[in-house]
Amino acid sequence: MKHPPAQQAAWVPLRYESRVARLIQRYKFSADARAGEVLVQLMLATLSRSPDVGEAVIGVPGQHERTRERGFDHTAWLAKRLAARLKMPVIEAERRRETPSQRGLDRLSRQRNVKHAFTVAQPLPPAVMVVDDVMTTGATLESLAIACREAGARRVTVLAFARTPSARI
Repeated sequence: MKHPPAQQAAWVPLRYESRVARLIQRYKFSADARAGEVLVQLMLATLSRSPDVGEAVIGVPGQHERTRERGFDHTAWLAKRLAARLKMPVIEAERRRETPSQRGLDRLSRQRNVKHAFTVAQPLPPAVMVVDDVMTTGATLESLAIACREAGARRVTVLAFARTPSARI
């Protein structure tokens, strides 16, 4: 690879379509805790077959305005519940700047949009897991993985609940 990713592994067990898309949307946009709990249970069931995920969990920090509109940070909620079940600490990342929505952007525009968007203020353990709800191009997870590497992580595993099929990107 000309430009290998900052993460060493990605774990994205579901496709963002049909029932899974509706479940994620119900959780994310309607703050449906039951839908969120189903997502956590699905992820835990698939993680039993996954490689080592690390020593700490870091959720992709939400946009301040969208978090305010929704009334909660959906990714932080998922990350905290996964971490509790996996008996791992949660380490918070921060947004260096607010970024426009990724919706409708192509791969290169998404990468530019989130480049240098995140920072991690504290030193990290050698292996961490970065969590988001949906992976489309992977640009957001890659940007946070870079921030984790800058904070001392040597191995970053990215985890998302679902992947957007490539034909829809």
